[in-house]
Amino acid sequence: MSEASATTVPVEKTPRKAWLILLVTYLASCMAPMLQFKIPPLASWIIPYFQMDGVLFGYCMSAVTIIGVILAFPAAFIARRIGLKATMLVSIACLGAGSAIGAFTDSLVVMMASRMVEGVGIGLIGVAAPTCVSVWFPLKTRGLALGIWATWVPLGMILAFNCAPIMAASWGFQSVFWIMAAACAVMFALFALVFTMPKGADAEAGISGTLRECVVFLKNKRLWVLGAIFFLFNAVAIGIVSTFYNTFLETELGLSPQFASMMAGIIMIPPILCAPLSGGLSDKLPINRKYVLVSITMVILLVDILFMFNTGPQAILFMWIFVILSGVSGGFCAGTCRPLAPIVVGGSAVGATMSMAVLQFCQNLGTSVASPLFGYCYEAFGWQAAGWGLCIPATAICFVLSFFIFPRVKKAHAAKVEEIAERSEA
Repeated sequence: MSEASATTVPVEKTPRKAWLILLVTYLASCMAPMLQFKIPPLASWIIPYFQMDGVLFGYCMSAVTIIGVILAFPAAFIARRIGLKATMLVSIACLGAGSAIGAFTDSLVVMMASRMVEGVGIGLIGVAAPTCVSVWFPLKTRGLALGIWATWVPLGMILAFNCAPIMAASWGFQSVFWIMAAACAVMFALFALVFTMPKGADAEAGISGTLRECVVFLKNKRLWVLGAIFFLFNAVAIGIVSTFYNTFLETELGLSPQFASMMAGIIMIPPILCAPLSGGLSDKLPINRKYVLVSITMVILLVDILFMFNTGPQAILFMWIFVILSGVSGGFCAGTCRPLAPIVVGGSAVGATMSMAVLQFCQNLGTSVASPLFGYCYEAFGWQAAGWGLCIPATAICFVLSFFIFPRVKKAHAAKVEEIAERSEA
């Protein structure tokens, strides 16, 4: 199997219904980051209510992603066994149930357990949803479609960071849990009504394969290079910035919880534009040049880190620079890495599922490790020392690894590979 080949999908041209499928899959996916990131903007209410310190608060976030780590590969096999639609419905149900459990508890243990239930939903949806999109879109438009879908995390985070503190201030932080549980119920019904597999495929044929056929994709070294990049990037972007930045703005710069959450949410606005843009640009680049977008992303992030957690006289200016550059780098990383995954492994829709499982595994592992680790480091060494000490080496490693996503091949050979990849969709 060529490592630089494309994923085969059941259709040659993009059917009209593909865009409707993308819409409902996207809306359902947005529920996951909304629930995952409802905790950081509620820090001012939750930390004293459950008597947490920085490390426990980090674990409250990593409780979700630890389950995502455990479920990443089983999610691919679950989707293979019960079908994409059933997997998505189970994931939405777990999200809603976890949020409902967290709404009525005053026990930290039960809260952590509810976060793990939500983690089941997040772990399943992160693998199944992009595959739902991939099987409907051919190679020429798949990058754009997955780039649009990649904005699920920023949009969900924007809604969480901007709505959660307002609802909490008006009706108590438990109201956030109840409202999001109700939203999950609505999305469950909508997805159940709308989603179908493409013509000529069913829930099994779209992603079927033996265990051996699935495992063979995990032997692809370049997929794990891409996974390592995703691991380190998400450790920085989600495990550290998305989890702690609004707390830094409140405690160190004296911003109100609502304004601090708004600033943390603004980070997610550029990705809504940059993720589809980067996906579309990736479609236009030859296979042996697609890594360039990842390299550029890491350069932007390295510059951005220099403005991280600054408390000097220019703190507000640096805050705005950091927020904007963080959003740009986050959008480009999500919009390039996920579309690259099925291209790297090639083969069939099961290859797309397994490649998404690897990225989901690496994303959740990075967040699980980084959140409690940073919680310890900032309390021990201060915000900026912890931020620079963890984030600069991680981003520099990502930059180096980006050059190894695809083999170094000559232009003529790369063109031949793309020609074969396109013919495989016919």
